[in-house]
Amino acid sequence: MGFEPHARSPEQALAALHADLNGLGTVEAGRRRRRYGANELRRQPPRSALRIVFNQFTNIIVLLLGVASVLALAFGHVVESAAVLAVIFLNAAIGFVTELRAIRSLESLQAFNVARVKVRRKGRLVSMPARGLVPGDIVVLEAGDVVAADLRLLEASRVLCNESVLTGESMPVAKQTEAIAASTAVSDRDNMLYHGTSITRGSATAVVASTGENTELGRIAHLTSEAEILETPLERRIDQLGRQFMWIALLLAAAIGVTGIITGRDIYMMVESAIALAVATVPEGLPMVATLALARGMWRMVKRNALIERLAAVETLGSTTLILTDKTGTLTENRMTVHTLLPAGGAAFVPSMGEACLLYTSDAA
Repeated sequence: MGFEPHARSPEQALAALHADLNGLGTVEAGRRRRRYGANELRRQPPRSALRIVFNQFTNIIVLLLGVASVLALAFGHVVESAAVLAVIFLNAAIGFVTELRAIRSLESLQAFNVARVKVRRKGRLVSMPARGLVPGDIVVLEAGDVVAADLRLLEASRVLCNESVLTGESMPVAKQTEAIAASTAVSDRDNMLYHGTSITRGSATAVVASTGENTELGRIAHLTSEAEILETPLERRIDQLGRQFMWIALLLAAAIGVTGIITGRDIYMMVESAIALAVATVPEGLPMVATLALARGMWRMVKRNALIERLAAVETLGSTTLILTDKTGTLTENRMTVHTLLPAGGAAFVPSMGEACLLYTSDAA
């Protein structure tokens, strides 16, 4: 929008947005919708089934097994070639089914989450999907509502807002309507309500200042979408192991083939023996064992209501030994409770569930 609504009074913010407390008309709202687009965050295009299948064959060991199968078939070893191919396709099938189910589950959850908001349209209060909000809309909120865009407060009655999704702070923030300095940090703008936060107490009337990708949450989502997808530790180790096997297989095959030819053995037989040894060097069961282990981890997490999009991410979570964070609310349920009291000179006391506890400390302590 090119302006800082928190630095303006409610009247100035309304004027800058060419709006009033009665709300926009249907025609004007439609015009702004065409100009600013839908009020929704940009989503990554869904991964196609073909792309998921292709990813199952990018492992270097799988590629080595594929080459070995082709060579075995070329020398007439149909049974050995078929066995290796069966391992490759079974491994790919397990990985494909597991990842596809996880991805489609996440997509269905996103489609299910359709928020609604209460908006004034020329003085009439209507309920509409949040994606239809446009800058200048007048939104009415009360306790329990989720904020669906970046809003400038116009009227507020004892409003508390949970902004943990944006700032990580677990305690609700009190809101007011007066203008503040333009240089105020986002976390201290107490006259603004931001997309993704929620009202925990009070009621308010606010004007939409930014929608979709122009919201603070939209900027964070944009930065996240640009993050590079790195290989997991397991993927790096398997890739490194595959390269080692490749060189070992080539060196052994070359050494045996050359030695046999020098000693006068049949060239065809020595080439065949060298290829057979190279095939035997590659552990065809390794990709399947790794895939089954990761799939089992993903299925166990699904039972605990945790969906993982990439199969390899299970290993990343499992190998994490240290988490550095400055906000407990980012990782927990945004609630702090007393676990144990240790009074001086007394026995430890563990409060029961729902029991209120007060901890007193003296200045000397």
